[in-house]
Formats: sequence, structure tokens, C-alpha cells
Amino acid sequence: MRTPVILVGVDGSTESRAALRWAMEEAAHRGARVEAVLAYQKEPVVVPAVPMGLNPYGEMPRRHPARELHDTVRQVRGTMLHAPDVTECVVVGDAAEHLAEASKHAALLVIGTRGRGAVREFLSHGVAANCLRQACCPVVVIPPTATR
Repeated sequence: MRTPVILVGVDGSTESRAALRWAMEEAAHRGARVEAVLAYQKEPVVVPAVPMGLNPYGEMPRRHPARELHDTVRQVRGTMLHAPDVTECVVVGDAAEHLAEASKHAALLVIGTRGRGAVREFLSHGVAANCLRQACCPVVVIPPTATR
């Protein structure tokens, strides 16, 4: 029998940390494994045209999504006793699309939401709304009140 997978979207926000923690606690109860997914948009590299290739603005800060995800997982695991292992997956592209595709092989999808705006607005925009419409498994949405 295959071990069930609890998929969780992580973006480094307080809400996604709460979702990751919830997923890890649920995995311990279900005997499931956790897969944390961070999706990001590839940022275009812009280098100003200056003599000899020197950048007068100094070094551009670089984002390291894999390190960002690993640090988030490590921090959340550090707050738990007997935390389960977490598989970390970084993908390039739209978070909702990747999570919906990965949900085909998951028992549960967990996402945090900032909960901005009215319910109608929430259901028409954002990663959480798109996951609710497109996921192929049950979806748990962790509200912002869970982070307080």
C-alpha cells in the first residue's frame, strides 16, 4: 500500500508556515508523508549598459527559492516535537497550476490564505481560490486567524 501524500503550498508567508505546520501535524496522525511545494516566477535579469560591465547600483539581490523553502521547512520543523520528514519541491511557474497538477497524486492539499477581501472576491482571485476550483483532492485552507 502506498503512503498517502499531504501536499502543502509554501511561499514563506506566515500563512503558509501555518499551513505547513498543520500539514505536518495531520501527516503524523494519518501516517502520511508531507510534500512542500514552493512555486516562483522566473525573474528577468536586467543588467544596465555601463562601461566595462560595472553595475553602478551594486550587486542585485538574488532570490534562492530552494534555500528559502528549506529554511521555512527547517524553522517549522524546529517548533514541533517528533516532526515528520518533509520532501521539498521547487518549481518555476504558477503556484495554483503546479499545486493542482500535483494534487492528482495527493490525498490532501493544504494552503494558507491571507483572507483579504470579501468571500466573493476571495473565491474569484488568488492561489487558494484557484486551488479550490482545480485541485483533484480535498483542499484544506488555513485562514489567517490560525497564524495569530
